[in-house]
Amino acid sequence: MKIAFIGQKGIPASAGGGVENYVDHIAVRLARRGHHIIVYTRKAYAPEGIYKGVQVIETPSIATKSLDAITHTFTSIWNSFFIPNLDVIHINSVGPALLTPFARLGFGIKYLFGYKYTKVVFTFHSADWYHGKWNLFAKSMLKLGAWMGCHFADEVVTVSKSLRYFISREFDIKATYIPNGTVFNHISSDSEIAQFGLKKQEYIVFIARLVKHKNAHILIQAYQQMAHKYGKKLVIVGGPSYTREYEKYLHVLAKGDKNIIFTGHQLGRTLKQLFANAAVYVLPSSSEGLSISLLEAGSYGVPVIVSDIRENLEIVGDLGHIARVNSISSLKHQLENVLGDYRGALEMADILQEEIRYYYSWNHIVKALENVYHRNSRIYRGAGIQVTEALKY
Repeated sequence: MKIAFIGQKGIPASAGGGVENYVDHIAVRLARRGHHIIVYTRKAYAPEGIYKGVQVIETPSIATKSLDAITHTFTSIWNSFFIPNLDVIHINSVGPALLTPFARLGFGIKYLFGYKYTKVVFTFHSADWYHGKWNLFAKSMLKLGAWMGCHFADEVVTVSKSLRYFISREFDIKATYIPNGTVFNHISSDSEIAQFGLKKQEYIVFIARLVKHKNAHILIQAYQQMAHKYGKKLVIVGGPSYTREYEKYLHVLAKGDKNIIFTGHQLGRTLKQLFANAAVYVLPSSSEGLSISLLEAGSYGVPVIVSDIRENLEIVGDLGHIARVNSISSLKHQLENVLGDYRGALEMADILQEEIRYYYSWNHIVKALENVYHRNSRIYRGAGIQVTEALKY
């Protein structure tokens, strides 16, 4: 099959977020399985060319916070109209989904003139209009984009069961649940993290973009109230996403505390070692789709503390420590619980690691998506199957 991915910043997943990681893992694996894969990229993000068997095409955009994604989506869809024998375009995220009707119209006209029908698939990653970085107009456009994607795509995929339920209730649409995934590596070295003055199990780690809904500020304040009585450092890993002011606020909040370390955005071996060697991983976010960062932390067997939003609970169940969302005191309490009974926390983490290995394999997820791409869904949209059914092959 010939499949084009639209809506992401590009690949490889260097400075991007969960969507870029999602597309990177899926596109590369689909290419290995013999498909012709095209991924659209933005000029400022990654160059065009061939990446691990994937054709990367650059299309222009207006590089501002509000217009970058939507203009890049428009030019990418327009470019895809001229790709011969394209089987599928796969649109990612609710912002780019605003142009799903444009894609359906263009490919519909081509089909009327005797060209091959191109299927439109939309993956709903997150209800982005709940994220604090957007103004009221942008939030309304994001919600409209979700509606457009759900009602005009041939197939709708959600990355969590919670999101599947949400769009069923909100938009009266049945979607296919296929989760995000993670890879499984055994990392024993801490050589790369020595540059930050870190050693194995001597730090608490937060790994996510520095955007308000990830609640790094809640974690910093909870950590400060512990008065360092467990001798652990706090490491904040990640960079801003049009949120420089929030990043500055976090540095002010840390007040020059030498035990709070900001590493910026990290990749490769350094990032893997930051996950693998942490004493505990914390994700106190108020909004998620299905966190790839949380899945990766769990895959390393690191104890996790998460906020009590549905998407986080879907991954950890009763195998993690749960803090009330937006509560500094609750998060402080859970940090003390983990560090006060660390052996018990490690035992829970070992069980969670096995659960994640079983349920969140990228290879299984790619096979489930192949089934969505192949099935004939032009007459009806969203069969509402669970991933276990989608994986029948």
